[in-house]
Amino acid sequence: MKNKTVLIIGGGTGGHITPGIALYEAFREAGIPALFLTGKADARFSSISDIHEDDLRFYGAPALFNSILSLPSFMIRFTWAIFKAFRMIRKDDIQAVIGMGGYVSAPALLAAKLAKISIYLCEQNSVPGKVTVKLSPYSTKIFATFEASTSYFPEQVRDRILITGNPIRKKILVPVNRDTARRKYNLQHCGSIILVIGGSQGALTLNNLMLDLVKQYPEEFRDVGIIWSTGEYSYRKFKDALNEKNINISIYMSPYINDVEYAYSAADVAISRAGAGVMMELAAAGIPSILIPFPYAAMDHQKKNAMEFAAKGAAKMIENENAVADKTGPVLFELLQNRTMRQRMSARARTAAQVDGAQKIVKEIMELNQ
Repeated sequence: MKNKTVLIIGGGTGGHITPGIALYEAFREAGIPALFLTGKADARFSSISDIHEDDLRFYGAPALFNSILSLPSFMIRFTWAIFKAFRMIRKDDIQAVIGMGGYVSAPALLAAKLAKISIYLCEQNSVPGKVTVKLSPYSTKIFATFEASTSYFPEQVRDRILITGNPIRKKILVPVNRDTARRKYNLQHCGSIILVIGGSQGALTLNNLMLDLVKQYPEEFRDVGIIWSTGEYSYRKFKDALNEKNINISIYMSPYINDVEYAYSAADVAISRAGAGVMMELAAAGIPSILIPFPYAAMDHQKKNAMEFAAKGAAKMIENENAVADKTGPVLFELLQNRTMRQRMSARARTAAQVDGAQKIVKEIMELNQ
């Protein structure tokens, strides 16, 4: 497969993009040309810069329509996206297409079917997305993160499913010196550090929780630093709230964390949503986590993701309605104070991560496309 080109499609959320980037890196490392296709709106994700500009493609894959009135417009845009992807497949001599899930991948996967080339699907979550399930009969192979996702696929495709783990970006797996990482956030003086990360869009629940925690437990945070990713829309609100309350705690706050590998190296504990992408990166970095699933995720997949990790002893799960200071605080401070517990969770998290997932997928695709 050395001279063949693969096309990876991912977008809509960071959870579909970052594992796609990990696959892109693994293909290039194996000497196989790879292109990355995403939606026009996804240029906002800073992680996109990890793709070489000559290998990056954009198209106008439309979001699913919300009403019958928007159906005509959706069909026109969807058909145009299929045409554009088909033309790209022909022009760039694509030999295999890999869908990372989400609506962004649908037109290109259908274009691949029309072009009669191999289709592969990657599913990050314990409950697979609609696009992945619907297009699974056309796939050559399906790469899943969780064993539990198998039961959601049609019976006739289950023998095509391979549990590989979620592909993880190379930079996450390269250790950063802990002291260097802490200095980056001016938190080198802290005894321990919490990372608060709500996914690519931030999370209002997590932001409110952290604000309440630092107000309610000032003494407990005296020697604890916080790396706090608020998301773009919440940053100013919570920055101002901290200033107004005159909270004297060591906090690094930012809308986004671009060099997230530094944050992972600096942190002792993470508080996070339960999207598979961020979960697996935290696990690969060996960070014990408190997972607070987003309750409105499709088919409640974040809760099921978190339950999988909690059952393995890799994380603690707190329901969204319990994400308040007096219920989360005791769990958090027990973790911070119990080094043995953190070490045990860290080891189990690393096991759950399957850090060679990207390499497993690349090897399988190479063997199937000899």
